[in-house]
Amino acid sequence: MKDFIRITAHLSTILAAMLLFLFLFQNKIVLPPVLQSVGRMHPLLLHLPIGTFMLSSLFWLFRKQLDAISFQSIFAFTLTISAFTAVLTALMGMFLSKEEGYGGDTLYWHRTLSVIFAIGSYILMLWCQSTDVPKTGLPVFLFSLLFLLIAASHQGARLTHGDRFILQPVQKDSTAASSPITDSSSLFQAALMPLFQSKCVTCHNPQKAKGDLDLTSEAGMAKGGKHGPVWIAGDAQSQILLNIDLPLDDKKHMPPTGKPQLTYEEKNLIRQWILSGADLKKQIRAYDPTDTLMLLAAPFIQRTEITIKKYNFPAADATLIQKMNDPYCAVFPLDQNTPALQADFFVREKYNPTKLTELLKIKDQLVVLNMDNMPATDDDIASLGKFINLEKLILNHSSITNKSALVLSTLPALTSLAIAGTAVDATILAQLQKSPLLREVFLWNTKVTPEDLKSLDPKVNKIRFNLGYRPDSTEILPLTSPTKINESEILTLHDSVGLKHQIRGVVIRYTTDGSVPDSATGPVYSSPIAINKGYTLIKARAVKEGWLSSPVIEWPFFKQGIIAQKAELLSTPDEKYKAKGGLTLIDGKKGPASNFKDEAWIGFREQPFSALFQVDTFQPVYNITMSINKSVSSYILLPAEVLIYAGHSPSTLKLLKKVNPPALTKKELGTVKNDVVHIDLGGVKYLYYKINAKPLPRLPSWHPGKGERGWVFIDEVFFN
Repeated sequence: MKDFIRITAHLSTILAAMLLFLFLFQNKIVLPPVLQSVGRMHPLLLHLPIGTFMLSSLFWLFRKQLDAISFQSIFAFTLTISAFTAVLTALMGMFLSKEEGYGGDTLYWHRTLSVIFAIGSYILMLWCQSTDVPKTGLPVFLFSLLFLLIAASHQGARLTHGDRFILQPVQKDSTAASSPITDSSSLFQAALMPLFQSKCVTCHNPQKAKGDLDLTSEAGMAKGGKHGPVWIAGDAQSQILLNIDLPLDDKKHMPPTGKPQLTYEEKNLIRQWILSGADLKKQIRAYDPTDTLMLLAAPFIQRTEITIKKYNFPAADATLIQKMNDPYCAVFPLDQNTPALQADFFVREKYNPTKLTELLKIKDQLVVLNMDNMPATDDDIASLGKFINLEKLILNHSSITNKSALVLSTLPALTSLAIAGTAVDATILAQLQKSPLLREVFLWNTKVTPEDLKSLDPKVNKIRFNLGYRPDSTEILPLTSPTKINESEILTLHDSVGLKHQIRGVVIRYTTDGSVPDSATGPVYSSPIAINKGYTLIKARAVKEGWLSSPVIEWPFFKQGIIAQKAELLSTPDEKYKAKGGLTLIDGKKGPASNFKDEAWIGFREQPFSALFQVDTFQPVYNITMSINKSVSSYILLPAEVLIYAGHSPSTLKLLKKVNPPALTKKELGTVKNDVVHIDLGGVKYLYYKINAKPLPRLPSWHPGKGERGWVFIDEVFFN
């Protein structure tokens, strides 16, 4: 026992010296990778000094219940173990803190308090082992270290688990309570922020700001990190898009390996939000429901359940409610636990104003009345004054005029009014301002103008008048791009390519030679386009007088000529992207360029692509086309070199052609598309063809992955 304590004490002295040196000169020291690996054992050992030191404190408290010799032996042993493990754990923590991603005040205090505790434990061990030094003050020193241990441990817990880790299960989520998700919430807070919180903030928070980046707040996102801004509005090469598109095994891929990964849908949402302007404040209600961004975001938006308001009036008779329902008017409760009712009218041609008189039987219970697109008149609206609990009224596209303003303004409980598409004008505004509880009015497609709203006194007006989107008279809107009719990009012998546009009168101009179609003089699409070559890139744009021409869109089309009978891989693809082996190359299934993880793509990186194809015919082969994925930010590129061999047997192959595809350029960063390597062979006749394709050995200096090896992803090989 004495030898163990003596040896452990000497080891503690060496470690304590190293710890002090590293703590004092931490900003001037660069650790080798091996010590960083040692530092990652810090979480494994940190509980040992906590447990042994608390055990030592308990032995001190109950020392009178033990005989003196036993106490001295046990106390010395536990203090020695505590000091040794405390110094060792603190030293490993210093190694770990040198890694990128740790910083902030929490780390500073955790590191400082832990080092002081470790050195204090070492001093306490020496103090108790010495027979010459008096023990006066030892209890104070012991329990001071205990409180120091608790403080250091608390800062460590904050660093790894956050500020509210311990009390979170019993605390009410104030953030959720204060920020319910409704149509008035920003799309960013409703759909994007929860995504960042679940997939990003474990590494990017005030306690562990990896890359000096804090993603827990909009301010932190706007500030960015040491690599610059997280995103740039409208920029497909924003840092976050580059990182999330990298292969999983790349060290710069985010989230890192071992963390919950972004799904394909989540990546698309982030990308579309950035390309749409990265607006942090735009409300959900401000988006067109058919907007691409809104369609992508909808599955991620979890609107807060609205607490059902309690009403004091009695419930209407259930039999009466049932009798009021007919094919053109539905009456139903707002909720199963409330007496409040809603009535919805249907079919404009079947509108009957006497139905309003019938609804007077439930005038106390009717809270919502939806008469959207009904030809209701001012005379019909006169009867609504008796609905004393009506809170929401929808009269869009009705026949009402300003005459209805008096009745509408006197409804005592009305809070929301929709009169879009009616004949009302600015004179209705002053009357509506007299309504006691009215807070929102929808006036789309009326004679009310933005200038009318600007003239309202903001001190008096408490109503939010919504005019909807009103284009400037001089504004020229852009057309959307054309779409293709063909479901597949692989064409059989007699297939042609059809194009269309949803707006009448649009002219589609296109090219088949890879050039950009001219908006004024380019070929006009009038009938399906015949494709005679093995590979054709069609580019198209829509034009129409009074509109801006659409963005150019492109589609690669492949003619399925000679079908290979067999394809055998001669090299091993990456384990994660091996698809169905050689069959993948001739199964007639194209993979989407935006998803290289699709089972149609087969990927190579460490080894060149090499495959042997057998064609069961002596037909002349004029060209071979390889369908290649090109996702530049994800390191997926055209091969650096392609070699074509051919022969009448696998053992008699000879080199026919060597092709070096165009070199990668900086302007292609962010490109995601289906590209090709097209090799002309001039009509050779062989039974076997071997294709070798070498991945780019080193990415250029301007690429985020400079120096790294590129990938080659292939989904089909065509012989024509």
